[in-house]
Amino acid sequence: MQYATGQKMKVGDEVVADGMRGLIVCDFDTREFAVGYDTWDMPTTEMLGGGTLSSGVMIETAEAGMIHYVEGSGVIDHISSQSR
Repeated sequence: MQYATGQKMKVGDEVVADGMRGLIVCDFDTREFAVGYDTWDMPTTEMLGGGTLSSGVMIETAEAGMIHYVEGSGVIDHISSQSR
């Protein structure tokens, strides 16, 4: 996925998603996961409520916990990137 600026979203990016500050912990498009989230790599397992985690990003927020976003859903603004 990409931000509105065209920059690619990456695991470890600090973001504001729909007004909530958070951290991208899973990128299901590239199958990249933050340390401690590698068990979330389950693209064929159906989640509660239906659907699978085969695309988009998972953002961990303090206000709402984990939120899954797919392309075209929500407003996600980049704050900073994890230094490598």
